[in-house]
Amino acid sequence: MNTDVLVAGAGPAGLVLACDLARRGVAFRIVDALPAPPDHRSGSRGKGIQPRTLEIYDDLGIIDRVHGLGGPYSPAQAWDGPKPLGAAKFHRIERRDPTPDVPYPSMWMLLQPRALDVLRARLAEFGGKVEFGTKLATFTQDADGVSCMLAHPDGRQESLRVGYLAGCDGARGVVRAGSGVEFASETIDPHPMITADVVIEGGLDREHWHMWDNAKGGALWLGPLVHTNAFQLYAKFENEEPDLSFEALRRLVRDRTEKPELNVTEVLYASHFGSRSGLAKHFRIGRVFLVGDAAHVHPPAGGQGMNTAVQDAYNLGWKLGQVLRHGAPDALLDTYQEERLPVAAHLLEFVVQMHKDWLGKAKDKEEPRKGEHMQLGLNYRGGPLSCDERGAVGEGVTRAGDRAPDAQLTDARGAPVRLFDAFRGGHFTLLALGGAAPPVLDGKAGRGGVRSYRVVPAGSPGMGDATLIDAHGQAHRIYGDGVIVVRPDGYLGYAGPAGAAGVHDWLVRSFG
Repeated sequence: MNTDVLVAGAGPAGLVLACDLARRGVAFRIVDALPAPPDHRSGSRGKGIQPRTLEIYDDLGIIDRVHGLGGPYSPAQAWDGPKPLGAAKFHRIERRDPTPDVPYPSMWMLLQPRALDVLRARLAEFGGKVEFGTKLATFTQDADGVSCMLAHPDGRQESLRVGYLAGCDGARGVVRAGSGVEFASETIDPHPMITADVVIEGGLDREHWHMWDNAKGGALWLGPLVHTNAFQLYAKFENEEPDLSFEALRRLVRDRTEKPELNVTEVLYASHFGSRSGLAKHFRIGRVFLVGDAAHVHPPAGGQGMNTAVQDAYNLGWKLGQVLRHGAPDALLDTYQEERLPVAAHLLEFVVQMHKDWLGKAKDKEEPRKGEHMQLGLNYRGGPLSCDERGAVGEGVTRAGDRAPDAQLTDARGAPVRLFDAFRGGHFTLLALGGAAPPVLDGKAGRGGVRSYRVVPAGSPGMGDATLIDAHGQAHRIYGDGVIVVRPDGYLGYAGPAGAAGVHDWLVRSFG
């Protein structure tokens, strides 16, 4: 093999996967057909980061950069022509206060080119880099690997032999087409739509997301883009084909807002886009994996597409690491499809229904962003890697397959520690709660693959460096008693009573 993994595509999914592989010491290459990294001219789509994705960025060590370069979503202001509809301004996207278990409770805006800059910088810190201008042209696979042909910008062709191929190259990419997998799709809304990033003069305030839902010719929205002087324009067309020229966009804003003082002075980006949904029948085809838009296509309502792609990458990354670096059986990679395909199908069903509901009513309410739609409540309960041997537990206690929440603790010296601090780094984390001592692990898991902590109430005897003090009972309310194993992607894999031998059996699946 020339390398273990080829990652095709350097969007959010490809970069997150590359970062995860790099920090695990997996040999990989990541290529992208674009000649250079995307900049502001590539547009602001994919800017909404859901809370669960923010938790991944925390684990990758980039949350401070993400917060510094982004900002919260603005409340929305509805308009009827030149008149605001009442004094009340509402939130399309609910803002919530942080809690000990959910430190990042609200969607965060970060323009996608900036997010990609942050991820590429983190990849460089891990020792990796994107090969821009390098396209995956063709590939074939056999039982032992994948033979790929790369096309370089100077016309050179390179033959590459890899263990696995990750298709992060989007809905129109080479990998899904070349895999031959069945892909079912449908049009959700037949009306043409456009999006554009525009600079507007004329006094439109930047504290609100401005919405003309009942404008003549179709809805128009203008939303301020954080840390820029631009607005994102969204427009739907009922009876005409969109014109993306500068003069047409200038006229569109004036006509639909009925505010002639608004003047588009610059168009940074403009594009047609459709409202389609689609799902691949398989996410794993032998040694080839479909990730993100290559596996599922979401309509724009709900802000799920990019975030689901990042979750795909995070699910796949640690599994490739265990197989390639720790001798886990290849069957572990089957669980990528077994876990992620049902999640993607569920989210597609939800978003499609949201979009259809939206077609029939004005947006005068908050969008429904309960736990699962912020991707916090999505789980793998009953899945192939979820084993819960505790029987009945208290109400609200997490079970195997659930997301592993945060909690505020202290270490044995009294310094504050978050559970997310214990999880951060891509390892497995074993928590022994309720007086249980951490079981002694042997084999590969015992040689550093799992970090173990004893979580105890304040004043408990026998505290050591691996003890976390749950002074306010947060961890015990969230996790209950017994032994918990948190997977590298932040989900509970195993939950059992103190002394249960099942934890060893569960770990063997991930360490061989």
